[in-house]
Amino acid sequence: MKKLFIAFVALMMASSCSVDDDSANTTYELAEITGHDLPKNFVFGETYTVKINYILPSQCNNFALIDARTGGSINPEKREIYVGIVTSLNNSSNCDATVIGEDGSKTFSITIDETEAYTFYFWTGLDEDDQPIYTEIVVPVEEALSSDN
Repeated sequence: MKKLFIAFVALMMASSCSVDDDSANTTYELAEITGHDLPKNFVFGETYTVKINYILPSQCNNFALIDARTGGSINPEKREIYVGIVTSLNNSSNCDATVIGEDGSKTFSITIDETEAYTFYFWTGLDEDDQPIYTEIVVPVEEALSSDN
């Protein structure tokens, strides 16, 4: 799945304009995820809103979307959640691309429909070989509390 996520990132970083078009040239980049508020464990059947913190790559970047996707449709890949913050970079704007951008935070929701642990991979950057670096967090799942107690 990591290779699939890398391919998506490469696609997102591609230009979104025609070579015959003189209008603004927008490209896409990922922002470093700097934190999260994942709980220490999940309860089976519950839905959680997860807050993630990020820092924009430069003053020329703007938040575009959260890309949170599973590693696949069957187990165990279904419990592998890859999270990236996609930003848009307007190459024609009058901003300083050498100055780090602002901090931000966004949320996404997840329903826990499996009884085994979920593993989250938060994108934090690229290594010297342009391979993605992830912060990996494993969150165990507990059975739902019975109301008969």
